[in-house]
Amino acid sequence: MKRILFVTVLLVLQLACAKAQVIEGNVNDAKTNEKLQYVNIGLIGKATGTVTDNNGYFKLTMNNNNADSLRISMIGYIPKTFLVSDFIRNYSSNKTISLSPDNRQLKEVKVYSRKPKQSILGNTTQSKTTDVGFTSSLLGNEIGAIIRIKRAPTHLKQFNASLAHPASDSVKLRLNFYSVKNGKPDTILQHQNIFVTVKKDDEKITVDLEPYHIYVEDKFFVSLEAIENRNGPGIMFSASVLSGNIISRETSQANWEKIGIAGIGFNVLASY
Repeated sequence: MKRILFVTVLLVLQLACAKAQVIEGNVNDAKTNEKLQYVNIGLIGKATGTVTDNNGYFKLTMNNNNADSLRISMIGYIPKTFLVSDFIRNYSSNKTISLSPDNRQLKEVKVYSRKPKQSILGNTTQSKTTDVGFTSSLLGNEIGAIIRIKRAPTHLKQFNASLAHPASDSVKLRLNFYSVKNGKPDTILQHQNIFVTVKKDDEKITVDLEPYHIYVEDKFFVSLEAIENRNGPGIMFSASVLSGNIISRETSQANWEKIGIAGIGFNVLASY
């Protein structure tokens, strides 16, 4: 009886291993051949993904479903999408994926002649008792909130976030802005990566957005994305109860989900 049980367990483990496969490779700039850091790689619609490291290298473990679609993307570059079966067949030996720069022009913004006003938009809580953190330890995990504007066009000038507790270690994040469709994040708004380094013992995050020229015509979504492996429990953001939904996705190509009943302490200084 024990032997039968052992064989059964062994077969289950073998089947599980057979279904899992590892893909790895490097991502570079098709024009300069430069290795690209923090590129998003993941299965579309699934919580399976990662981010390239400082040398443009990635390693991803996934279930063996060759019908899934793998997407490789980064702000400022034209994304690539493959069937997993095609990716394995075409890149298993070469292991180098090249992304071409996206040279599309910035969308023209109508600027009105009225004297601009400034205000803080979003959640300004600095609570030390109510907090929220990233929903997983996976690279590419994003968390954020929808922010409404008062008038269009609105120029985003500064991003702010309060930490419920001082950061326990240094961590690098990416700040993202999206348009909103059907209550969920839709299209990325900026044309450059906005990297944020939170240092040990920091109690707030402040990012100057002036160099990025981000204008919005309607409500928008702002998020922070984990792009480097972090030590310890990670950073915890101030939050407030019954002040909107937090929206998150496990990895960069996963579906967005609304979580909890607390609002995260993200806000922007804006002029309009």
